[in-house]
Amino acid sequence: MTLKRILTPDWVLPSGISAAVTTRTVGNLAAHVGDDPAAVILRREQLRRELNLPFHVRWLQQQHTTKVSHVGALSEPCDAVWSDQPSVCAVLTADCLPILMCTRDGDRIAAVHAGWRGLVEGIIKNTVTAMKVKADQLSVWIGPAISQPMFQVGSEVRTAFIRRNINADIYFIPDGDGKWLADLSGLATQQLNNLGISDVTLSNRCTYRESDAWYSWRRAQEPARMASLIWRS
Repeated sequence: MTLKRILTPDWVLPSGISAAVTTRTVGNLAAHVGDDPAAVILRREQLRRELNLPFHVRWLQQQHTTKVSHVGALSEPCDAVWSDQPSVCAVLTADCLPILMCTRDGDRIAAVHAGWRGLVEGIIKNTVTAMKVKADQLSVWIGPAISQPMFQVGSEVRTAFIRRNINADIYFIPDGDGKWLADLSGLATQQLNNLGISDVTLSNRCTYRESDAWYSWRRAQEPARMASLIWRS
């Protein structure tokens, strides 16, 4: 079976809102991983045309921060972007969580890049706060990321989560020699639920296991990233 270049999330969205995630067949879309800048620019433009995006994507300078910016005033670096106007919000990932958010009326959208550091430090809460909406009005999609059986971490990672929420313990499975298997999607869902967001859809796709579809830094140290996008036309 031929892999599609771009997948549409299985996620119910209001009228005027669209979302997509690229697969490895699109190629690397990150400008910070040592790729030829001209090739990256070309792929980004091809993606814009293929999706018929109404606006150019303002790509973030992601550095595992907890900074959130409005699409019209991006700070550097930042790892989440939101908008209350017609525009495109996008993040790049290769094992970390791509998290897309949308209000039920389609008035506000957001895209979040969340690795374990960002989750611990509060990137999700910061994004919801920046959007200035009631949590129960938000719908969230969590895209392809490394799955729990493939994501081994040290005890310091587990401790960092539990210090902030003792109930985070349920998302860690012991893996011997002081190591643990962490469920990033579960940890993110727990944080969203604790904020009052119950409408959460999981892609249930593993970047590590599905080598035909996704880039994975853990699997092969590939210097490449996929894009997850949400836009309001």
